[in-house]
Amino acid sequence: MKHPIVVFAAMLMFAGAASASGFPDVKIQKINDRVYAMLGPHDPPNKENGGYMNNNLVIIGNKGVILVDAGSHKDVAEHIDEAIKTVTKKPITHVLITHHHADHHLGLSYFEGAQVIATDYCAKQIEDNGRGHVKWMERNTGKNLRNTDPVVPQTKLALHSRQAMEIDGVRLELISTGTAHTDGDMMVWLPDDGVLASGDILVQHINPSFRDGNLKKWIAVVDDQILKLPFTTVMPGHGPLMQRQDVAGFRDLIAGFYQTVEDIYKTGGAESDVRKKLDMAKWQSMARFDDMMGGNISKVWLEVEEANF
Repeated sequence: MKHPIVVFAAMLMFAGAASASGFPDVKIQKINDRVYAMLGPHDPPNKENGGYMNNNLVIIGNKGVILVDAGSHKDVAEHIDEAIKTVTKKPITHVLITHHHADHHLGLSYFEGAQVIATDYCAKQIEDNGRGHVKWMERNTGKNLRNTDPVVPQTKLALHSRQAMEIDGVRLELISTGTAHTDGDMMVWLPDDGVLASGDILVQHINPSFRDGNLKKWIAVVDDQILKLPFTTVMPGHGPLMQRQDVAGFRDLIAGFYQTVEDIYKTGGAESDVRKKLDMAKWQSMARFDDMMGGNISKVWLEVEEANF
């Protein structure tokens, strides 16, 4: 029998190894033998999480790995890659970017040689604003990110299109949804696995960000595109894995937000009335409430105002 002090020391060494990167641990969730979700923390990028705060889907092909989204910067990407290596030693050959927000694409510079695919809108945003995204991440994390360079996707999917393809023995479909969370969202559908990677069109237990999208169109995307797919599991952009009832619940949540704002506007109310009418307890129970709610109300108020002008 090992001496208790020796066992305790070994436990300390294991804990130190798990947090040696300085980032929160990656939560690995196996979906099936070839598909794994790498789930990150819920908070926005900050000094505590170092910018690690989003989800990645790992799809293991015949010879390599297809990765959905790349993380917030090069060091985060390396942190995610170390977790991937615990489930497969195959190299990452393809990275599919769901949209242009910094936490989803800035890790691309770590995955040298990988083929990168995104919508043409997303690629253009990265090309035009990528350096600004790096600066934004530096401000939020307090990190010097000189090792992180924006990478413009080489392969571009046209807006409002669906492209079926096979990559390394894996059948998948790339879906350019049109405007939802952003004007250039892309989802990844695995028909043989029943798995959808939605990007930030869906989030779980987290306040979504409406700032770069259109909420009415977003609701339509969930209704007309996502809920019509025969999925069994969704990996959202942030938060735990989702089942069909979770997606339907999220749809009702954002639809209720829009309807509340529209009702107030049409009855002559003011933007300040929205907080009085919304079920704020429900929204406060989810992460990022303080970061998102004010901006979300203002964005949807302007959207409703424009639609009814």
